[in-house]
Parts: sequence; C-alpha cells; structure tokens
Amino acid sequence: MKKYSHSFIFLHGFTMHPEEMVFFKKRFNNILPNNINIKYIFPKAPMKKITCYDNKKYLAWYDYYDPNIFTEPDINENDLIKSRTKTHKLISKEKSYHNGKSSKIFVLGYSQGCCMALDAGITYPEKLGGIIGFKGHIINYTFDSIKQGVPQNIWVCHGKMDKTIGYGLAKKSYDKYKKMGYDITFLSQNVNHGMITGIKDQMISLKIFLDKYL
Repeated sequence: MKKYSHSFIFLHGFTMHPEEMVFFKKRFNNILPNNINIKYIFPKAPMKKITCYDNKKYLAWYDYYDPNIFTEPDINENDLIKSRTKTHKLISKEKSYHNGKSSKIFVLGYSQGCCMALDAGITYPEKLGGIIGFKGHIINYTFDSIKQGVPQNIWVCHGKMDKTIGYGLAKKSYDKYKKMGYDITFLSQNVNHGMITGIKDQMISLKIFLDKYL
C-alpha cells in the first residue's frame, strides 16, 4: 500500500457521528493533487451530559452551560482541556508516522468540531500543515491558552445566515485573532449552518489554501 503523504484529523460536530464527516472527505478528494495520499482520521467525541439541555446525553467535545448562539457560550473548560489533550496526543501519534514532521498533519472540524480543531491546533506547540474549520469559531478559552502554541496556517468559513453559531460571534473571534498579529483565511458566505450549504465555493477556496500548504 502506498504510504500516506499527509494526515487529516477531522472532528465532528455536536451530537453528530464521525461517519458523517465522510461528506467532506469526498469533496476533498476532488480537489487534492494526484500525488497527495491522505490518511483520514475521524475521532469520536465522548458521550456526555449537556447541562443546558436538561442533562441529556450527546456526543460532544465539551459541555454547554447555556445555549447561546449569537454570544460566546459558557462551556466546561475542563472538558475542553481533556479533548484538547486527546487531540494533541493523536497529532503526536501521526507525527511519528510522518517521521516527526508535524507539517504533514492537518486538523479539521465542523461546527463544535471546528471550535475544537481550532483550539487544539492553535495551542499545539509545533507548526502543523494547517487548521481547517467549517462554521465554528475560536472560543475564549483558546485565546487564554494561545501562548502554548505557535502561529498556524488557518482556513475557516462561516455563513451570514447561520442560526446555530452566530456569524457575528465567529467573525469577531477571527478578527481578534488577526489583530493579535496572526494570519487566517476567512471565507464569508451568504449561507446557513448546514454542511452542504456553500460547499462548492468552500472547495474552490480550500484548493488554493491546500495547494499552498500541502
């Protein structure tokens, strides 16, 4: 079997399952150069009680204390750190596969998985190939830990009609990251939170990003 050239660690959204992220894998395969062979990894978030939803259990990277959509939600920081640590360990495992080259690893995510991918990537102490985020935001706790990491190559997108994670919340977090002197590619779209909405233009933009950093 041909050796993988890169590893894509893709984190699923809140209440979702890893298999659903295969939707993105199929789209990526249409824009990747022929000489690139990706190892796709789809970790599964733990099943946990979600405080703001009457303690019902869902697959989630961290607990929500409130259901805020347009302002920063209050989350369980300990959950975030546990998921961050697990993702860092997974990155380090893949780094061994690539002979110690962290630049061969990308961390990706959708919705809450996007928030988690940004957190794990931004706080990782070595340069990755990149971070790719669909319809999430950089959470405040990530900014509190930003000095633990190094500047990363980041591509994100968000829809102005998003009623799951508000557009203003996402844009504000990305603007804050830029003002701190870091680079980030932000694709703004007139779409909602659904995975399929805006996907064509997302792939066009991502091809430019991936051609640069793969």
